[in-house]
Amino acid sequence: MNEYPKIELRPVVSAEQEKKTSEEVASVLGVKQKMTTKEVADILGVDVKTVQRAALSLDMDVERSGSSHTMLFNEAQVTAIKLEIENHSKVNALTPKTNLERQLIIQQAMQIQAEMIEELQNKVSRLEPAANFAYQLCSSKDTIEIGECAKVLNKNIGRNRLFEFLRNSNVLQSNNIPYQKYIDAGYFRVIESKYVTPNGETKISLKTVVFQKGVAYINKLLSKAVENA
Repeated sequence: MNEYPKIELRPVVSAEQEKKTSEEVASVLGVKQKMTTKEVADILGVDVKTVQRAALSLDMDVERSGSSHTMLFNEAQVTAIKLEIENHSKVNALTPKTNLERQLIIQQAMQIQAEMIEELQNKVSRLEPAANFAYQLCSSKDTIEIGECAKVLNKNIGRNRLFEFLRNSNVLQSNNIPYQKYIDAGYFRVIESKYVTPNGETKISLKTVVFQKGVAYINKLLSKAVENA
């Protein structure tokens, strides 16, 4: 006949009995459920006051035992205290302890500051032409003539060469009058004026002037031409 394996029945234990059993096992193995301040200090290799300061810093709610109100810590609290002490040690390691260390840190800070100032000065030098251009543009009249525009732009280009550039860029026609789309865009304005010739004939003169918006547009065209050159 086949023999069935024997089944060992275990008694049912309550949660309280199981907890008590785990505590007994821990006691047998030499592992404590709660540890005193002194025991935590010995394990972490620090003094008792260091443990107490760490617990206070963490605002830790600890259990107290006996008439002396001995502090008792569980495993999670011991781990938190360990991390707090380690972090505090790192901060202390960065704090200068001698005059020489302080001087070295001050010198490094001054060097970094000098480099930052130099970098800012270089930025100012690069931005200064654009700033001057913007200032001159904003302080100018509503419209300026092409000759004045050439001076404001400060691109090493005179009146006649600027006219030529704008004609070649298909902004101005052969008679230096802007194409209609640039007038509609608010870049230019054409001023009509009448004059009388020596023989008494009345004629109309057309003059192209530039709005501030147009000066900015011409500056953009010139900069693009330099980049593509």
